[in-house]
Amino acid sequence: MGTVVQITVSHTSESEARLAINEAMSELQRSDDLMSHYKPESLVSKVNRYGASGKVQVGEGFFELLREAVSISRASNGAFDATILPISDLWGFDKGGIVPRNELIANKLAFVGYEGIDLDQSTFSVGLISSGMSLDLGAIAKGWAVDRAMEKIMSHGIRNAIIDAGGDLRLIGGRPGKGFWRIGVQHPREPGGLLATFDLRDTAIVTSGDYERFFIADGVRYHHILDPATGQPARGCQSVTVLAATAAEADACATAAFVLGPEKGLAFLRSRPGVRGFIVGADGTLHWSDEVIEGMARR
Repeated sequence: MGTVVQITVSHTSESEARLAINEAMSELQRSDDLMSHYKPESLVSKVNRYGASGKVQVGEGFFELLREAVSISRASNGAFDATILPISDLWGFDKGGIVPRNELIANKLAFVGYEGIDLDQSTFSVGLISSGMSLDLGAIAKGWAVDRAMEKIMSHGIRNAIIDAGGDLRLIGGRPGKGFWRIGVQHPREPGGLLATFDLRDTAIVTSGDYERFFIADGVRYHHILDPATGQPARGCQSVTVLAATAAEADACATAAFVLGPEKGLAFLRSRPGVRGFIVGADGTLHWSDEVIEGMARR
């Protein structure tokens, strides 16, 4: 998934703990094989190739992921959109980055819109309404994979563990002797610095920021969190941190709130039961949901 994954487990049996970790890592690899649009044989790539000419059967788990993606897209008025690939391809962030011409962006925007994802629950199949459409699940897939990996950990009777996949964290229980996991949130403008620290149990926490993948051209920072309405990098935030029950929901909601900007983004987070978070605006100001202060160790 293009990142480093760290799994920490506390258990009475080291052999059982190592077995659980190995199974969790295998699940992460399996999820990447299913959902990476860079891999020609992934389910995402098959939908992108054949979805416009007929529905592609994807299985119940993958289908549920797409249904959640569409649900969050609808709730955020398209700020999160899994059909962003035609636009993100233009920017070439995986190849160092290039600023595309406005007319190219305008042409590709016609193929972006979550409403064009056709889901058939009776057969767990997916189609696309246009041959120019394609899926990019990067803003939810990593969280979903972390959730599946944690299920493997828990299936071994482990109740204290944390999975960190490059800023997408899912944790259960707490560190021995503490009863919680202490999680630091990176400062978006101070490399190595912390913006806040939380003492957490049994939750997921995800941060999306403009410092993760970006390039600079003519003195302008262009980052990978694109606004599906404009095809341009969203400019309202430096970072968004979201806490939710699952890493998949936190992942997608962080992207949606980033695109929406501080005021609308915070309202969106508050509208979702069990979701809380905070936003660093483009000018560096902090915007907090009241509930996020619970569990905070310090600012």
